[in-house]
Amino acid sequence: MASGKGEKRTALLFLVVLGIIWFAPIIWLVLNSFKTDSEFITSFTMLKNRWDYLSRMIPRRWTTENYVEIFIGGSGINTTSNILMMFRNSFIVSVAVTVLNAVVTSFSAFAYERLEFKGGETIFWTLMYLSMFPNVVNLLPMFRIATALGLVNNLNALIWPSLAGVFNIFLIRNFLKGIPKVLDEAASIDGASSFQVYLHIILPSIVPVMIVVSLFSFNGAWNDFLWPSIVMTDVRNQTITPGLRLLDGQYGGEWAHMIASCLVSMLPPFILYLVAQKYFLQGISVQAGVKG
Repeated sequence: MASGKGEKRTALLFLVVLGIIWFAPIIWLVLNSFKTDSEFITSFTMLKNRWDYLSRMIPRRWTTENYVEIFIGGSGINTTSNILMMFRNSFIVSVAVTVLNAVVTSFSAFAYERLEFKGGETIFWTLMYLSMFPNVVNLLPMFRIATALGLVNNLNALIWPSLAGVFNIFLIRNFLKGIPKVLDEAASIDGASSFQVYLHIILPSIVPVMIVVSLFSFNGAWNDFLWPSIVMTDVRNQTITPGLRLLDGQYGGEWAHMIASCLVSMLPPFILYLVAQKYFLQGISVQAGVKG
């Protein structure tokens, strides 16, 4: 009994240490975002020891100027239109990718797992193997295709290439393996079509994993940096993650402003995860249950 309590305390201590390591950079960002640019630059010079470094992390004068200025402008810099446009573009792309990816991947997983057709397994595993190539390999072909279709500087270039997530299909397909096929057969005997089986039996049963897939899709689209940097050359069509690089050039050495911008860009995925945390933990186990 005592050994069991000792193991729990050790595990708890280990998790606390991991939590501190994970949260330390976030806390650093939050504290420094409430400093002025001049205080941020001078707060880490001529340090006496490590404890002096920790004490200087706390702002001497708390200010929200950085957050106000990145939206409404200030100090001779007007960034209102740029950053709000970037947020708008990111929301449009991320929401579109999330919804369409959920539809495409769930349909695909249903077809591979439930509908028997010639070459299905071969096609699926071929796609899995091809997905193991680094994404950078696809950049040149994708850009040439986007150019040929006239999608350069168009948000569609960020949406459509992200819809066929093979890993998400694999995740949903594994989840479907836990749902008895007798439910499909019973519905088919009653005259239900394949689409009706998908809509009324499969879809309600895979809600947890669909939420996981939606989280992955939203985070992937929101945090994508490389592809938007290549295909979007007009700042008006740029998303927030690569747009931070443009703000870096706009703010110059105003590091506190940049830190505030980074924190603001992190909020939507973080809030989304908090809201869907229960379902995320349910679905990530890739176990399906049948509700009576």
